[in-house]
Amino acid sequence: MTAGITGRAAESALRPGAWIALAACLLAVFMQMLDLTIVHTAMPAVALDLRADGPAELLIVSVYGLTFACTLPTAARLGDLLGRHAVFTTALSAFAAASVWCGTASSATELALARGSAGIAAALVSAQTIAIITGEFPERLHATVFGIYGAIAGLAGMAGPLLGGALVDADAFGLSWRTVFLINIPLAGIAMALAHRHLDIVADAPDTRPRRSARRRGERWVLVLQQLDIGGAVLSAVGLGLLVYPLTFGRALGWPPITLVLLGLSIPVLAFFGWGQYRRAARGVEPLVRLELFGDRGFAVGSVLTAMFYGVFTALLFTVSVAVQSGLGWSASRAGLVMLPFAVGAVAGALSSPILMALWGTRALTVGVTVFAVALGAIASTVHAAGPALDIRELAGPVLAAGAGMGWFAAPLPAVMLARVVDRATGSASGIVPTVQQIGSALGVAVLGTVFFTRAAAGTYLAAITTVLWIMAGLAALLAVFTLALPRRHP
Repeated sequence: MTAGITGRAAESALRPGAWIALAACLLAVFMQMLDLTIVHTAMPAVALDLRADGPAELLIVSVYGLTFACTLPTAARLGDLLGRHAVFTTALSAFAAASVWCGTASSATELALARGSAGIAAALVSAQTIAIITGEFPERLHATVFGIYGAIAGLAGMAGPLLGGALVDADAFGLSWRTVFLINIPLAGIAMALAHRHLDIVADAPDTRPRRSARRRGERWVLVLQQLDIGGAVLSAVGLGLLVYPLTFGRALGWPPITLVLLGLSIPVLAFFGWGQYRRAARGVEPLVRLELFGDRGFAVGSVLTAMFYGVFTALLFTVSVAVQSGLGWSASRAGLVMLPFAVGAVAGALSSPILMALWGTRALTVGVTVFAVALGAIASTVHAAGPALDIRELAGPVLAAGAGMGWFAAPLPAVMLARVVDRATGSASGIVPTVQQIGSALGVAVLGTVFFTRAAAGTYLAAITTVLWIMAGLAALLAVFTLALPRRHP
């Protein structure tokens, strides 16, 4: 069986094994999103067992997302050069190995290093999935498959805190917190089995692979390194690190001057990286990142929407969890239950989003993020009115609506962004989309988290979450306006 991975499936017939290939990608996405959030509820047990202090806890929680973001652009290019099947399956193996390392770590430092390596492996996997999906399925099914993709990603993000608490409480085989990492092993094994069976490396784009004349492995790697743009890879990693690191750790560290210096340095480094990529493309040399992608209105506007939305979404999860635990004294498990209707709504919204896209085109995104904005306002009003007597059942309706709005907006957004992207640029786009998500998430938590804790210090946690929810509702309303800049229909 052969199935194209990097090229767009333009033909109307569905490729054999495409749904199984999608299942492999969905399992990979589920693991990646799960690892971003599952560790939060396990941290008290981790800190007690490994004697981790506050800075060490922060590093263990955050280093995964940091290395993930910094690796994505290079990971996408490696998929172009080595073949998406090879990178996808090899990275899944590396992710499973890193999960074993996390689950057997004997110190906080070792666990942080293991989490960092897991983030790198996750980036290598994630940078291939969008290109794989767009290549496996014909254009007419992209809205459907990305709806499923969004549903799984949203479910994983919501399930992380709940599953983490359940696994720690179960203490299977006396492993306690270690099971939150070891659970990845069977999932990765299934994903690798599916990938090996249904993704064929022979169908990778021939114009981006090393030449077939390089028979010996050493010669092949020389060709890969020559085409990879090592300088660009280093600049992108350094620039993203200078940007994401202070955004991730700045608030917890009290925004010392060095964090602001690093943020300032990220601007010229990333600008120099962009200039270098432009020069390579002008010379006819394949760049690490195809900047011409941002010349397409759907991709450019979609990138702004992605960054802003994931900033709001990630900050929402973070601030709500802190508010109900620190402000109301709820347990981590009960705090997770607050967002359970959100997960249900997100899955339902994502799965039904293809219907809305068929009816209204990209205006379906406008409807989705408008519902999200109104629901956030309703949550803020409910919290303000109830105060310390707040009951989970009072929040169920607006939280469910917020999840549905997210599903209608976020699930079809990747398909809208990639609708006019030509085949040769799909790999680069596959790396840019999750990079933008990560940067937006870091920026959202940094800015809205600072507002939240500043307000909490001056008043109460409930007053702080009410203020931040209204700000989020306003930002979501602004996003609804921005969606009007998208092409009404995509091809």
